[in-house]
Amino acid sequence: MTYTDAEDCSPQLRGALESVIGGYMAAVAEVLLTEEVPVASTSAYGDVHDPSQDDFAGDVEGSVEFTRAFSRRLLGDGGETGLLWCGVSGWCFFHIPEGSGRSLVDSARWMGSGLTPEPARVAAFLSEVRLDPREAGSGERPFYRAPHSDPDVLLRRLEAFGTDSGPDDVVTRLRDTACRRRIVEALTAEDQEIADVSLHTGELKALTDLLEYVEGTTPDDILRELARRLTRDLSLRARDGVESVDEHREAFSYAEEQR
Repeated sequence: MTYTDAEDCSPQLRGALESVIGGYMAAVAEVLLTEEVPVASTSAYGDVHDPSQDDFAGDVEGSVEFTRAFSRRLLGDGGETGLLWCGVSGWCFFHIPEGSGRSLVDSARWMGSGLTPEPARVAAFLSEVRLDPREAGSGERPFYRAPHSDPDVLLRRLEAFGTDSGPDDVVTRLRDTACRRRIVEALTAEDQEIADVSLHTGELKALTDLLEYVEGTTPDDILRELARRLTRDLSLRARDGVESVDEHREAFSYAEEQR
């Protein structure tokens, strides 16, 4: 589908842009998840004529956001952290500390490298951020396109990364795949030691309840079975004591089958 009218304000144009932006965000998220970056969600906004975006000198945008735990490890606090793709200026990394009152623009470190760099290049930029989050990239914002202009050209550029009508579903699937791989690798790693960890009974119950929640909510059959077996392993070890640590290993056995 093409749009030659730059003044087109139709829902169809917005939907088409959000589809290709969502596809681009999912492509970036896939590379990041492969590199074990904890992506929490993606977003896509495609109203190219939204006047409220003028305050930001932008129009359409997308984002890849991370877990609060990732933000704490990276910057020492649990503020909002992510990668923003601006349809005018390309990618930036942002970090908004909790309660700081700072805006996204205030915290942005701009990647450069053009309006639609390859997902692998975006992942490389995040690697640079992880080495030095306050100095990576540039504080000077680039401009590659005038706001509200040439939506058809932008559509064609973004179509190269694929389209998707439900980027959240794609990211959920990608997260499940990455999580499954990490869990199987952890359970089957060689030369494992027995960890000396003390838990209150309430903490153990909270952990098993959380695993049961994962079992009931994940659409991934392998993750569901891993969660079920790990819950059973932990419950039986709590009942039978530390001597049973090598006896109750159903999750390990199942993970071995998935390698």
